[in-house]
Amino acid sequence: MTAPELQYPALYDSASLGSAAAQRNFLWTIRSEYFLLLCMSVLMSTMGLSGYNRPAISILLLVLAGLFVFKIVKRLDEDWYRCRALAESVKTSTWRFCMRAHPFGDADKIAEPKANFRNLLHDILKTNQSLAKNLTANGAEQVTETMLSVRALPLNERLAYYVENRINDQKTWYAKKSAANKRALNIWIVVTILIYLGAAISLNADQLGFVWATKAFDPMIVLATSVLGWLQMKRHGELMASYNLTAHEIGIIKSNSDSIETEGAFSDFVNEAELAFSREHTQWVARRDAN
Repeated sequence: MTAPELQYPALYDSASLGSAAAQRNFLWTIRSEYFLLLCMSVLMSTMGLSGYNRPAISILLLVLAGLFVFKIVKRLDEDWYRCRALAESVKTSTWRFCMRAHPFGDADKIAEPKANFRNLLHDILKTNQSLAKNLTANGAEQVTETMLSVRALPLNERLAYYVENRINDQKTWYAKKSAANKRALNIWIVVTILIYLGAAISLNADQLGFVWATKAFDPMIVLATSVLGWLQMKRHGELMASYNLTAHEIGIIKSNSDSIETEGAFSDFVNEAELAFSREHTQWVARRDAN
């Protein structure tokens, strides 16, 4: 039989969508703060050119204060991290179930592992009750038909399916993310250097005959500070190294698939791989919380 594309439980889809929404709102809040700070620095630099600068600055300060309170109250960053961790917990449990790995091994009736899986989802959801506002309910199943179809495959087909659709997929994902973070880090390094050079030129612009350009110094410093804050939040360098290390670890784990001949060995193999995936996401959340 042809193995279908795996459809995850409804809880995974809900948590993944909740994480994406919280991430999007959080990043837009940060971008808005940096943009308003830049606008305020421009108004400060040109204070003597217009009588409207002082009221405009006052308004910007109030808006910035409102954004700060909004971030504290909504805690969008925590919702982003924890929804992502919830989604990944459901995902790794789903693969264990589909591969008949411990604790969802073979049973006389499929009802037993299905019940164990539902109980696990219930426990995960109970542990993350604070995220209820980020989750949406739909009519999808928690144990999908494709999960049961993949689980019904013989050992050799399940092994091939797991290596192709889980191991290789994750290895490619981590490798691409590592490369993307490396590119982003290099770009922001260049941007930061250019901003500092621009600030240096602005500081000495009066000596070069461009007195008007001296007013750009304060906005340049605010822009540089914003870029450094963005880099600190995105942590491209740390993620580049972490994702690259995980990609290599997955490659090592994949090499063990050649020697698998029994259900017990396959269960150990799946659990080892899923532990590596879940450890990376657990460490990711921990790093974000510490930050």
